[in-house]
Amino acid sequence: MEQSAGTPKRPSPVRRLWAWITARHNTSLVFLLALSLGLTAVGVQVSQLWIQIVFAVVWGITFVALVGQFVGRRQAAQRARMA
Repeated sequence: MEQSAGTPKRPSPVRRLWAWITARHNTSLVFLLALSLGLTAVGVQVSQLWIQIVFAVVWGITFVALVGQFVGRRQAAQRARMA
């Protein structure tokens, strides 16, 4: 199915994910922090490698989300100052 010249293209999934992470709401961040804390509580009691790998991946995503929230809020503050 081809798009005509007037129809807007849908943004890529990566751009939509970045927009969701940097959005003004904190749902994604709260979910990732809760998941990270839960995996930490389990990870210190279990010495299995796979749970530590899962925790490392979730923690990495949480870190990216924190940075994304910071960047999103900073961009919003700069737009507000310029307006």
